Amino acid sequence: MRSAVVTLLLLLLHAPLWGQSSPKVAVAPSRSIRDIVSELRRFHTDPDKDAEGEVPPAIARNLKALKHGLRDMIVQTLATPAAVSQKPDALAAEVIERLKREDVPVGDTGGYGVISGIEFRRPPEYPSWLIATTTVSIPYGEDTSLYLFELREDAWKLALTQETNGYTNIRAAQGWLTYEVSPAPPGEKPYLITAQVSPASMSVWQTLQLRILRVGPDAEHSVLLAKRMLSYCLDDTYYFSVDAGGFGLMYLGNAVDQELAGNRGVHYLEYRVSGGRARVARDIGIDPYNVMRKWIARNWTLARQSIDPSAAGDLRGWHRRMQTGRWTCGFEGVSLSHQAVSGKEELLSVTECTEGQKEKPSAYAVLKATHNGFRIVKISNEKPDVPDGVSVARAGIEGLMKPVPMRVPQPAWPAGVPAAAKELKLRLSVVVDEHGDVTNVSLLDWPDDRYRVVVPAMEAVKKWKYKPGQEKGKPVNVEIPVEIVFKPGAK
Repeated sequence: MRSAVVTLLLLLLHAPLWGQSSPKVAVAPSRSIRDIVSELRRFHTDPDKDAEGEVPPAIARNLKALKHGLRDMIVQTLATPAAVSQKPDALAAEVIERLKREDVPVGDTGGYGVISGIEFRRPPEYPSWLIATTTVSIPYGEDTSLYLFELREDAWKLALTQETNGYTNIRAAQGWLTYEVSPAPPGEKPYLITAQVSPASMSVWQTLQLRILRVGPDAEHSVLLAKRMLSYCLDDTYYFSVDAGGFGLMYLGNAVDQELAGNRGVHYLEYRVSGGRARVARDIGIDPYNVMRKWIARNWTLARQSIDPSAAGDLRGWHRRMQTGRWTCGFEGVSLSHQAVSGKEELLSVTECTEGQKEKPSAYAVLKATHNGFRIVKISNEKPDVPDGVSVARAGIEGLMKPVPMRVPQPAWPAGVPAAAKELKLRLSVVVDEHGDVTNVSLLDWPDDRYRVVVPAMEAVKKWKYKPGQEKGKPVNVEIPVEIVFKPGAK
């Protein structure tokens, strides 16, 4: 018994105190960002596994270490008293300069081990926040992490973290990430909307992950008001319209179920946000051109719900005129455009309206997508000059000269994809802009047995060059069908 007590006392004397680490336990020093980057860049991909988007465990661990190293460097940079008064661009430049001193470049492109970008932004909706994003490169895309800092006691404190680690496939990475900050409701802090499109190796269909967040008790435990996963087609664009009480997400035509809105529509997803809850108010496919046709058919009491109130007087006159005549809106000459207003993207629709049997448009209606759906903001006899707009003519319209191919090489069969017994043809629709470059690319039919060649095909077509199409002697954007051919064994 006495021997047991002595043994217990000896064990207690050599045991660490509660909450302390044993001095005999060696702690490995943390690796530098330079070492982590070097190790990632030494990794050689396996073409077969890389085509499937697989991420080896060692790479996953190093990606996490790299992101956390960048996060810690940002925290250290913002910990200085001078950081509160510095502009976001200056803070980002300071972090990038620190990395360069470690011989770690920022702004490269490529595979593992590349830091593509570091950005800081102080949202005008809530200047007490500072948001930093870091983007590292991975095969077929990128992985973006977001860190939100809040001004507390005259210092920047990390308040919210959004990153993804430990994934075994690139589809789980936070790819192309964008965010919006709502205005702050009275007596409350704003909410944060993040949307990110996951990378995909061999599919035109990707996942958009939507999250609505508020700052939580600490950086690792934000308050998730709602989340949503949506599948969309590669290269489509989405827009947000945000206010203190909610937001709308608009996603362009090819993402929409054709039974809902056809190729000209948008997917419209509306959330209402209050306190600790975000709920879906509407989830529909909308053809913005139908808005005009319905607007004309309704009485003014209902019709005024679809307009910008500031233009009510002018639009009331147009409503009377269109109801008393025979007007057709939205069958030809339609476009979806966008413009930047005070740093925000706005989605617009321009619809041509024809009176009676006239061949040329008699009026043009401009509709803007808001968090309440599309609203008519203007109707005029003159074609509107929409900033940054893209108006597309379609091949086959009388008087339109189609684009002439100048350099349209067919792509080689993609590495890692089993060769077919015969050549494979894909039908695509492309928009050739006024400079002869290919912009939008859409898939017209889906090759069930060779889906893994679709993305390489779309990427190849973007490099084609044309002599621009013309209308009345002036270059214009023209949508045309094209065919791309993959030949077995072609390199």
